[in-house]
Amino acid sequence: MACRIIIGYGETRQSEDALALGQLMAGVLAARPVVATVLPWPRDLMSPADLERALEVETRERLATVRDRLASLGAETRALADRSPARALYELAEEAHASLIVLGSTHRGPIGRVLPGTVGDSLLREAPCAVAVAPRGFAERSERDLLRVAVAFDGSSEARAALETGMRLAGRLHGSLAVLTVAEPPHYGYAAAYSTLTAGELHDFERERRQRTLDSAVSSLPEALPAEGRLMVGNPGPTIAEASGDFDLLGIGSRGYGPVRRTILGGVSAAVIRSAACPVLVLPRAAGLDPLGLAETTPRAAAGRAE
Repeated sequence: MACRIIIGYGETRQSEDALALGQLMAGVLAARPVVATVLPWPRDLMSPADLERALEVETRERLATVRDRLASLGAETRALADRSPARALYELAEEAHASLIVLGSTHRGPIGRVLPGTVGDSLLREAPCAVAVAPRGFAERSERDLLRVAVAFDGSSEARAALETGMRLAGRLHGSLAVLTVAEPPHYGYAAAYSTLTAGELHDFERERRQRTLDSAVSSLPEALPAEGRLMVGNPGPTIAEASGDFDLLGIGSRGYGPVRRTILGGVSAAVIRSAACPVLVLPRAAGLDPLGLAETTPRAAAGRAE
């Protein structure tokens, strides 16, 4: 059975961004998209049969258009009622055994940047699978490639899962992979712990340490894959977000603690996802090296570029 991805869709421009990114990701993953519209209705004001009929009437035209647009991918559509859209999408992802949830950004954010709204924030705290967020205005871009993939890498097991996923995505799309590592300038706390070292020595030590981490990651990649390592200096979150403008997709791992097989943002990943200039893919914690099932599926011919 083909894997499934959930695309959150409403009557906003940001939902069009999610649909555009979801279409691309469905092609890449050879996945069947399930486009879900959640109406903030209480579930207990009418019988299940009456509620289902009301939802069908309310969303009929909207979802019929979506099915037509994604007909080549065999898209399903679901109309759901829940006062918490995040909860509804969470439950649907678990029910469908989805590998990915795709969302748009909030309308309040700057065009071309990722800024999750309330639903995105809730799902990114504890989604049962990977989450991808499209930057505002993504659907209006003339070119929506996913050929230049980047991964934020700090040597952690979560970052290694992101590296493996990025490698598989770039290889499948015949694209390139950039591994991004950030060396932080020395802080006073470090100076207290290493009082015999100068600030400059601490800075050099941190750069050398991160360079070794980066070199190890790049050397682990297949020789046939076009890849580069990029060592940057600064505050990791904003620095990685600023570099994201050079890429089509940025992968990051979840925080190293929290529920297993759940996404949960730490300080760096939260900073990245709130200001990245390209779609961001957040991978669940401890879900293995292939949480998207890239090793098991066959790519579609149109993967990687919007029609």
